[in-house]
Amino acid sequence: MRALTSPIPEGANVRAWLARVMQNRFIDLIRRRQARREAPLQDLPATPDAEGEWWQSLSSDDVQRALAHLPDEQRVVFRMFAFEGKSYTEIAAATGIAKATVGTRILRARLRIRAILAEEHHDG
Repeated sequence: MRALTSPIPEGANVRAWLARVMQNRFIDLIRRRQARREAPLQDLPATPDAEGEWWQSLSSDDVQRALAHLPDEQRVVFRMFAFEGKSYTEIAAATGIAKATVGTRILRARLRIRAILAEEHHDG
């Protein structure tokens, strides 16, 4: 087993060292907050593209129809999440898969459903 060593450099002024560590932590916190700054909602565009209006007219039936085209593994978790209101944790427990896998499958299902619906919109 490795012996624990002090993180304070030998012979250092403990107060000065601790003050510097605290200052660095504060600077890191400020930088992190600035990097995560989000635009206010009023500054965001109403729709992602010029054709965005058609998304607003979609019904639950449209999504269900697109859902039928998904692989079972994606369809099951998406249906539990979107239509039954279950959390990732509840879905993971019910299906026996990892919570992270639930998230990945829901993301892939959303992307595929969007592609299917967009394709139908452009074809129709």
